[in-house]
Amino acid sequence: MLIDGIGQTPYVPTTTTQPAAVEPGTPDYYRQRYDDFVSRNPGVDPPDYYLEYGQKYADRFSSLDDRDLSDEGLAWRDKTLVALQQAIEDKRISDPEGFAELERDPDAFRRFAFETHPDAYVDSGLYDLPAQDLLVIAGTPDINDVLSQEGIDQSLITGGELELDDVPDILLSTGQQYVDDNGILAFTPFGPGLEVGTQTQRLWERATEQSWMPPGVEWVVAPLPTLDNALPDIDLPGPLPDDVPLVPFL
Repeated sequence: MLIDGIGQTPYVPTTTTQPAAVEPGTPDYYRQRYDDFVSRNPGVDPPDYYLEYGQKYADRFSSLDDRDLSDEGLAWRDKTLVALQQAIEDKRISDPEGFAELERDPDAFRRFAFETHPDAYVDSGLYDLPAQDLLVIAGTPDINDVLSQEGIDQSLITGGELELDDVPDILLSTGQQYVDDNGILAFTPFGPGLEVGTQTQRLWERATEQSWMPPGVEWVVAPLPTLDNALPDIDLPGPLPDDVPLVPFL
């Protein structure tokens, strides 16, 4: 029975514990954050960002190796992963109750997380990388994520942080990666073609990971030319005469 003059206050579920700490840089960081939310909020939808973006791309970028990215690119990946996760932990530490409330609004949490991306990318050295790495990085996320409103916004902000002083660094590292990719052939007419082939294969492998690619199809990529097969065979007219001096280093 209600007492006259006293309204009925609707029940609002509250968490019994605060969000737990998760160490940034942990391979399954986003999975742990997801599990922590579920344990504190039974029956409540968790932020989709944790598994559908954070963990998905932590796993996908972690699968890249030195065939896909330069040493600097791999270091950038690792540093960026920690920076993205640290931004979430900083939010939790600064206001545990507010963080817990933010988690219960998946759309708001996704916006918050995406807003941390540009600084994490740039501050980790994005614009010190060669163009080859930048293309692989750009081609790794699913196109539907890139073209989402959050994806477009973060791309515009990240691109807007490119400064004129960054261009020489990108060009220098791009040239160095070209030489690393092709060795001595980089200085021959075959070099540019080999580099196009190498980069095409890198991007094709990223494309086969896209969600729109047909599942269960084994894509076959033709092998790239190597030093052994890149140079054409030259048929000499016949054995050299005995009086022709040989080149000492042959």
